[in-house]
Amino acid sequence: MQIQNKVAIVTGASRGIGRAAAIKLSKLGFQVVGVYKSSSRLAKQLEKDHPNIFTIKADAGMENNVLRVVKKTVEKFGGLDVLVNNAGIDIDGKIADYSARDFDRMVATNLKAAIFFSKHSIPLLKKSQNPVIVNVSSRLGFHEFTEPEFVVYGCLKAALSNFTIGLSKELKPEGIRVNALVPTSTKTGLFDEVFTPKDEKEMIKKGKLGTPEEAADLIIKLILDKKANGKILIDKRVNL
Repeated sequence: MQIQNKVAIVTGASRGIGRAAAIKLSKLGFQVVGVYKSSSRLAKQLEKDHPNIFTIKADAGMENNVLRVVKKTVEKFGGLDVLVNNAGIDIDGKIADYSARDFDRMVATNLKAAIFFSKHSIPLLKKSQNPVIVNVSSRLGFHEFTEPEFVVYGCLKAALSNFTIGLSKELKPEGIRVNALVPTSTKTGLFDEVFTPKDEKEMIKKGKLGTPEEAADLIIKLILDKKANGKILIDKRVNL
């Protein structure tokens, strides 16, 4: 299936799930604006390999940066149909030792980014025939999966899932769908930064370790399913 004259913004697009989602959208025919914060080499390679992808360096957790991305998207492509809020970081640590600086960084990237991008995309999405926002959440946002030293990450992902449901109700009269994906543990660059090889082996024992491409397929599913709204799509390999 080819989709013509559609535009998507994907945050956290230079690596992992965001990169896989940007590539799959471009192959479907979307013009994709891939937002990244630091991996310039990977972003430029992404553009080189996929002509439909246009990358912009920006801090998704800063509202002025978000406004700049949205403005450039309009200037280059004239509108917006899909927003994938995928940007995320993890700074783990015990709450007793957690610094205010690290907390602010986590809130900015893992929650404010989705809120700011949604806020400034809404006027454009209203003009689309099939507008949709997809947020990438985490199983750590469910109380069954809360873990020591991942408390901040988990509470922010729980907030993102709540934001998804609330925004879907708020935007339903506008015809804008809002959904979220809860992928299984996924082998990404962030995963390798957070978990040791021993941790990885233990996770594999508990269930299949997913790939960014598999998560991206589920994002595409939420985008294309016009009946999906206010849906938290949980990868079937996540044991809740």
